[in-house]
Parts: sequence; C-alpha cells; structure tokens
Amino acid sequence: MKRIMDRIEKDEEEMVHESMQNAYLLVTKQLTFNDLFEYNGCALPYHPKKKIDDAVFKELIDYFCMLEEYEKCGELKKAKENKKYNKNFINL
Repeated sequence: MKRIMDRIEKDEEEMVHESMQNAYLLVTKQLTFNDLFEYNGCALPYHPKKKIDDAVFKELIDYFCMLEEYEKCGELKKAKENKKYNKNFINL
C-alpha cells in the first residue's frame, strides 16, 4: 500500500510541476493556449478562464523560487510589471 501511495504522491507532484510550467509558458508568451493544448493537453494550475491577477503571479513566482529557477522568477516578475493583466490564460 505504501508503494501505491508513494506513486500517487509522485504523480501529483509531476502534474503540479507540469501545470505550473504550462502557466509560465503562457504568461511569458512562449506558447499560446492553442499551441499548448496541442502540445500536451494543457494542464494548468488554475481554471483557464480565471483572470490572471497578482495572486496567480505570486503563486507562480513562489513555486519557481522554491525550485531555485530564478530566471523564470525574473521573467514572471517582468511580465507582471510590464502588463496590466485583465486577461485569462485563454486570451493572452
């Protein structure tokens, strides 16, 4: 049973990482929603129609800081400061 639970936890971690990576690619405009959807099915940590607000940026930046991916943190901070996000993940 422990091996099953360990596998479930590992799968959940991988899914969270993939969804955060996808959000990063969208917010930094490296991929469009349609491109991402075709590429890997578009797992996202948030509902795609949810407005991208400061809280979303904070969670993304905190996640990548935790992984010590500081370049991504910088790109996300720059994207947050350079744009007024009144948009969601679908219509970036």
